[in-house]
Amino acid sequence: MKHISFIFFLLLGASVFSQGEANNWYFGQNAGVNFSTTPPTPLTDGRISTLEGCTTISDATGNLLFYTDGSTIYTRNHGIMLNGEDLRGDTSSTSSALIVPQPNTPNIYIVFTVDEPHHFNADGDSNTNDGDGVNDGLLYSVVDMSLDGGNGAVISGQKNLPLITYDTSDSLESLYRCSEKITAVKSDDCDSFWVITHFIDTYYAFSVDQTGVNTTPVTSQVGVTVPISGYRRNALGYLKASPEGDKLAVVHFGLTTVTGGDGPGKVLFYDFDNNTGTVSNEIELYNGDAPYGIEFSQSGQRLYTTVGIGDGGFGNGFLMQFDLTLPDNQIAASGTRILNENGQDNSNFSAGALQLGPDGRIYRALYDFDSGTGNYLGVIENPEELAININYSDRGLLVNTDGRRGSRIGLPPFIQSIFAQSIDIINNGDVNNVNLLLCEGDTFRLEYQDISTATYTWYINDVAVTNTPYFLDITTTGNYRLEVDLNDGSCPLIGVANVTFFEVPTIQNTPMNEIICDDNNDGVTSLDLSIYNSSILGMQDPSQFQIRYFRSIADADADINEISGNFVTENNPQTIAIRIENIENIVCYNTSSFQVQIFDGPTAFNTNPIVACDNADDGDDTNGLITYDLTTINADIYDSQNISDFTISYHTSQIDADNNTNPFPDPRNAILSSTMTSIFGRLENNLNTSCFDTVEIPITINVLPVANNSSISQCDEYLNTNDGITSFNLNQAINQITGGSTDRSVLFFENLIDAQAGSPFISNTSTYINTSANQQLSVRVIDDLTGCFRIATLDLLVSTTSASDAVLAVCDDDGIEDGFREFDLMLANPQILLGITSPNLSVSYYETSENALSETNEIILYTNITSGTQGQDIVYARVEDNLNNCYGINQVRLFVNPLPDIEELGEAFLCEGDNVIISSGLQSGNSNNFDYLWSPNGETTESISVSQEGVYTVSVMDQITGCSKDRMITVTNSSPATIIQPIEINDASDNNTIIINTSGTGDYEYSIAFNNANIRTYQDSPVFTNVPPGFHTVYVRDKNGCGPEATQDISVVGFPKYFTPNGDGFHETWNVKGISAQVLGNSIIYIFDRSGKLLKQLVPSGNGWDGTYSGTLMPSSEYWFRVELSDGRIRKGSFSLIR
Repeated sequence: MKHISFIFFLLLGASVFSQGEANNWYFGQNAGVNFSTTPPTPLTDGRISTLEGCTTISDATGNLLFYTDGSTIYTRNHGIMLNGEDLRGDTSSTSSALIVPQPNTPNIYIVFTVDEPHHFNADGDSNTNDGDGVNDGLLYSVVDMSLDGGNGAVISGQKNLPLITYDTSDSLESLYRCSEKITAVKSDDCDSFWVITHFIDTYYAFSVDQTGVNTTPVTSQVGVTVPISGYRRNALGYLKASPEGDKLAVVHFGLTTVTGGDGPGKVLFYDFDNNTGTVSNEIELYNGDAPYGIEFSQSGQRLYTTVGIGDGGFGNGFLMQFDLTLPDNQIAASGTRILNENGQDNSNFSAGALQLGPDGRIYRALYDFDSGTGNYLGVIENPEELAININYSDRGLLVNTDGRRGSRIGLPPFIQSIFAQSIDIINNGDVNNVNLLLCEGDTFRLEYQDISTATYTWYINDVAVTNTPYFLDITTTGNYRLEVDLNDGSCPLIGVANVTFFEVPTIQNTPMNEIICDDNNDGVTSLDLSIYNSSILGMQDPSQFQIRYFRSIADADADINEISGNFVTENNPQTIAIRIENIENIVCYNTSSFQVQIFDGPTAFNTNPIVACDNADDGDDTNGLITYDLTTINADIYDSQNISDFTISYHTSQIDADNNTNPFPDPRNAILSSTMTSIFGRLENNLNTSCFDTVEIPITINVLPVANNSSISQCDEYLNTNDGITSFNLNQAINQITGGSTDRSVLFFENLIDAQAGSPFISNTSTYINTSANQQLSVRVIDDLTGCFRIATLDLLVSTTSASDAVLAVCDDDGIEDGFREFDLMLANPQILLGITSPNLSVSYYETSENALSETNEIILYTNITSGTQGQDIVYARVEDNLNNCYGINQVRLFVNPLPDIEELGEAFLCEGDNVIISSGLQSGNSNNFDYLWSPNGETTESISVSQEGVYTVSVMDQITGCSKDRMITVTNSSPATIIQPIEINDASDNNTIIINTSGTGDYEYSIAFNNANIRTYQDSPVFTNVPPGFHTVYVRDKNGCGPEATQDISVVGFPKYFTPNGDGFHETWNVKGISAQVLGNSIIYIFDRSGKLLKQLVPSGNGWDGTYSGTLMPSSEYWFRVELSDGRIRKGSFSLIR
């Protein structure tokens, strides 16, 4: 049903108000709240982002009209209002805007704006301007809501009109113009409003009536002077009128005299004459810190303020209450800090705005400057109580519901008279709740006190009802208003009721009484009552009506003890009461009831499927028919249930089981067929056969496996031939017995009785030894998938041996020569089959005679286990035809013959002009017992003489075993060395070196006999280092033995480092080594002292210097030499004379 509302209150006059005008708030960072619900609903569609100032207006029924931050007006659709930009309020002004309807003038609203009076705009410095660079003061603009399709527009030419709140002759006042405070309240004449502001020490009250704004204010110079020198900070703080319009309260954030500075503020309380607009009787309530927000309770008996701790007001703040019912001189002392939900009287939130809400609660703007967050509004739930009983929460109302918005320090102000308590004509105990929900067909009386001197006028949807008393009986939906004129000159008393009559639904179909089978026999059951909803509703709209269930009609009428969710019955039988109600007004309802009776519901428990093998009960074990006792599964189906309470029957179909038709007449002898896939058991309550359960019992009748009678033939044992007793591999007969079927198990028994009983069976099926010749066994063939079996016979037949033994000999020529060799056993077949003429024979080989008998682990290739076996290793050959008839089991002896013992590789060197003898390299054995063949010349002797280098090969074969082995000999030319002249000698140095260069085809090594000594040491390198000076002989010889050895004498020049002419026979003189009369004999040697004096000149053939000069012994010292070698070289150096 549509709830019809009419907007009419604001069209009549300032005396007619509903709190709906304040139902929508937009504030802070895109935050908002709607008061049409309880609790209020956060809004997320706001456009304004403001630190402080903002305001909103709605119609009388709470529908948003427009809102603003003092700079831009936004429509109810959140677009910018036509001509609604560039208003001169400021988002950093405490009360940047306030909206007042023009009385008795439909659609016209006055938007008052207050600029932030910033000292930057008063200092004449264009570099420090704030906002538009001018302190614009108090202005107003006029909005006509009939324009722009009902979205409203600011009337052209009526925008930013100034109101003077300062001395225009005072240049300083003209720079600031106004504080940031503004409030509005209904006038005593009931047809106008007072809009009030303050500047320095004066209150300015502007009248707004049906003609518009009276620009000449009523001024009241009263109380504290707020220093203009302390602006802008002194301008901060709220001004509020009481809802009844008889009081004012103001907050001065600071009273400093320092421009832009901070100083302690005040909270002040006044009388207000709403007839004349004058302010008087200042009372100081609080002095200090930085107060900011102020608000009256709805009755005007309590006053609240927020205070920022410290002069600056940043950081922590607290909330205070003052009791206004006390005498004036006691109010200040009643100031009490309010505790939050955590028992704290201050928090990290700043001192934000306070605003009375349509629901009678007071809301506080909360903002943490440190963290930059304001997720909640604080809420005083019961502001009429004294401080000790106040219920206040810092987390009263979440406004940041999506992480993108939040409270700051401002809240929207309203005409305070909106929140004045109206008279109660509904008498519901809550004067703020004017919505009345009734049911169609009801009659309700709206009424007020019967005052004999008063005149009562009732309005229905803004239409007056004539000749009405103090009450009105109503039966239809509408907006009702009562105006009570007390005829004493005061404004009429107003009472409002928004009345909606709702349709009463009917129960279209009451459910039949239910008989329910209990699912676990506990006497109770769980019911999903919602299954009845559609039948009960019938054609009624489920979005308008709802159904609820109760345990009794009394509970349904009282709306108590509702059944929620699935209902578990508590009695048997159980009454269920139905209540169908209007969702919008649940007191509009009807009831009915039905009963639920519960019987024990049996559970037919699952039983194992019936799985049986076809049998010969009817004389045929292949037709799939068997006789079965179904009562053997009764216990499974009953489980632990009382068998006296229930009865079981069996049926061939689910339908028959459900309908209890065509049961098996004799369950103990039921004929079951392989064509049946299931039968069905029915378990029913003996007292109520409609309470039953069924269970499906799968049936499988399996066919019996194929079992063919068969026989197998075996050779007589190798060592006990012709006795008819041997070892059989019974597994060889399985394929013939089963016909090659898969998924079969086969058990062998020595007689039929054992086979029928299934025990004992033959376990050693691969090596069974028969107990008599031509014995017959019984065989049980079992289907592995079903367990069904049949029995067949197996005849064991023994044949005699007619094959031959054999010998296999091989050479150990696999490249390893370890005495082990792999044998291709099939090479023995001709020896084994020698003399047998029967066709279709096959030979198989085994490591043991037992394996040959059982035909297990057949081998084709075999490696002997005895190194170099000479018949010690034996394998066994089995000969049989394609009918499995055995012709014998015979031995095959294995021989591994060694290869000739020779050196496989050889090397020889051929000196120039000589021959060399090379041999077969035989290491053991008589050389006459071997044959030889040389390549490439084809000689056949054990050794040969060759005169050319190259690679020669000889094949050596053992004349007895025929095993051969090859030897390869590499013959290489060689020759004695020739020394290439000259030998490279680098001497007369600290590291004398000799390099001997040679020519020849040999592999050479080198030696030096120092000072022609006989001791020689050979090396591979022709380079010698650190060779001592003197006369030496070099030698070069061929490692391959080709001679003669090459030699040459050499001289290595060198200079001794010292000599010791002390008469001991050692180092008595100094001379150059490696030269002589024959070698570099023309060399000249000069000896000098340290000063360069020539002491001696020597020749190579001389004895050297003896350390004297002109017969005088020269002292121990360092002496110098110069040698001019005859080959042109000159060498200089020094040596020591040591005595």
